[in-house]
Amino acid sequence: MPLFDALWARQTLPRKFLFAGGIVMLAAMLFVGSWVSKRIEEAVVQKSASTVALYMDSFISPLSQELVDSGELSEIARRSLSEIFSGTAVGDRVVSVKIWKKGGLIAYASDEALIGRSFTPSEDLLNAWDGRISAAYEELDDEESQREALLGFPLLEVYSPITEPWTGDVIAVAEFYERADDLEKALIRARSSSWMVVGLSFLVSGLLLYGIVKAGGSTIRRQQEQLKAQLEKSQNMARQNVLLKQRVVAASGRANAQAERALRQLGSELHDGPAQYISLAAMRLDSVLPKSRKGTKDAKDIKRALNTALTEIRALSRGLAVPDLDNLDISSIIARAIEDHDRHTEQEVSVRIETPPIAGLGYTSKLCVFRFVQECLTNCLKHAPNANVEITCQSDTDHLVVAVSDNGPGFDPASALTLREDGGQGLMGLMDRAESIGGAIDIRSSADTGATLILTLPIQEG
Repeated sequence: MPLFDALWARQTLPRKFLFAGGIVMLAAMLFVGSWVSKRIEEAVVQKSASTVALYMDSFISPLSQELVDSGELSEIARRSLSEIFSGTAVGDRVVSVKIWKKGGLIAYASDEALIGRSFTPSEDLLNAWDGRISAAYEELDDEESQREALLGFPLLEVYSPITEPWTGDVIAVAEFYERADDLEKALIRARSSSWMVVGLSFLVSGLLLYGIVKAGGSTIRRQQEQLKAQLEKSQNMARQNVLLKQRVVAASGRANAQAERALRQLGSELHDGPAQYISLAAMRLDSVLPKSRKGTKDAKDIKRALNTALTEIRALSRGLAVPDLDNLDISSIIARAIEDHDRHTEQEVSVRIETPPIAGLGYTSKLCVFRFVQECLTNCLKHAPNANVEITCQSDTDHLVVAVSDNGPGFDPASALTLREDGGQGLMGLMDRAESIGGAIDIRSSADTGATLILTLPIQEG
């Protein structure tokens, strides 16, 4: 069965129609041909029987009227019938005659041994008693027809009702057997003609339908080829888009990494350069200015300004500074972000790491994870200081997933997609950072249900 299914699947639509439609049309042709041939045969037989019955009635009916009052024919009537069917043209065609009375009694028969005997009435005999002419071609299987069946040539068996002239009542039924050599030839011609017409009709119909299906199959095959070509073209474009996206993500990751390293270098230089010089200037300021009252006041003002500038430079340096993430694994990166958070608050943060060491996680992805955890903890401290915070980390072969959740008051996710009043980008900036390297951030929160932020990153180097 699987082999047949495979062979069938490989066939074209016209071949499938030719096979399946051919079987159906052949079966339909045999049925219709048999039915039409049968109807034609019945019509030809009935027409022949009616003609013969009308002709024979002119001989038999006058001689059978005495059966109205008697159960059998007189000797004169029998002799007359025997003379009609012996040595005459009628006798050459009608080889046997029986005249039936009610109840299946034979009142007269060419075979005198049957006279006076009773047989079970056949269906054709019963129809004749109802006033209808009945006929059967080559159906000599009744008990009383054994002699005729042995003659060896085709016979038309006709049952013709014999009626009383004045009342029209059926008084007897004449059964006669006519040689059917001409009828047999006519039936053969009729069957051949009917089968030829039916076969030709089905053949023409099948050819027309096959032509239509073949044209439709050619159209479908052409459209399939066009669709296949378009699909292949689309797949090529999709592969090119994937490669282009990978190149863009890789380029964006390298650019982000270079920018972060440059900012880290800038923060280091601010801390080690200008901050140190300002600190030195503040310490030596007292020895430069005069020891007068006015000099002391100016010294304090200048020193206060220098200390303020030093504080701002150090704060700016800390904001630009990022820990060296190249040699840290994912759990150490998350721990470093929590450590920075713990310097400013005692908010409880729990961590669940469910990922093994990831070899393919590059600097850009590590930095994105660090900034994501850092920003989420800052938001928790700002909007839900009393909430419990949980950080989970999971991974599979292709993706790293970091989630930060709290049981605080929650917020409208749409509000996170706008710039802050101080110009900061907040979560929107993190989303842009994640998307630039092929990742995504999902925000799940509503009022009074807490908030969960999920970062998903592809595991790739860069």
